[in-house]
Amino acid sequence: MNIKTFSYRYSQEVLEHPCCKEALEELLEICTKCPLPVYKNKSKSQPKLDVVQQIINTYFKIAFESYDWELEPLVTPNNNDDSLRGDFRKSFKKQTSKDNNENIILQVEVEMGNIASSYRNYFKFQLSYSYKLADFAVLILPCDNLSKRIDSGVASFEKTVREIPSADLSITVPILVIGLDDTNVKEIDITKLSENIEIVKGSKNDYKKEHIDLVKNII
Repeated sequence: MNIKTFSYRYSQEVLEHPCCKEALEELLEICTKCPLPVYKNKSKSQPKLDVVQQIINTYFKIAFESYDWELEPLVTPNNNDDSLRGDFRKSFKKQTSKDNNENIILQVEVEMGNIASSYRNYFKFQLSYSYKLADFAVLILPCDNLSKRIDSGVASFEKTVREIPSADLSITVPILVIGLDDTNVKEIDITKLSENIEIVKGSKNDYKKEHIDLVKNII
């Protein structure tokens, strides 16, 4: 995928510093390698919907796990009665000239679904930040054109960039917004790998393993 970024509260500027650049480079590498899985006529009523959201979600789960990110981390302390979980988290050692144990912690949410979920992501980011469970938040979501190929009402990079500055007084965590841009990206025709839409979507337990194997094959 092509990548677009938006830096909220100087998140990207800090992550580009030599002491933190390892974290940023790993993050962008994962996003850049995201495939563009296309299944024509996945929706008979909306022919423009041809990108498979579930494959992208599974790709990120496999990719982050392969880089030793924690999956579904708690965004509140363990003793919290109303614990919530995020998508991914990882602690990176700061690359400084001094021999110290300082770390930088990133929490990531991948949002390929309804726009309402984005607001829940902000809440989870803020919780982790307030409990000192994360130093920076990262929101990965499709750019506008790609979102319209996934489904109607899907969150988009452009909409997020327009909205998030208006929450400056309530969202204090630094957030790096990453947009996945499908412009001139080579499509992967999923029908050549599997014509079983249940396997492609992996929405039923009976097809989970075959769905994961399919995504690993794509990777």
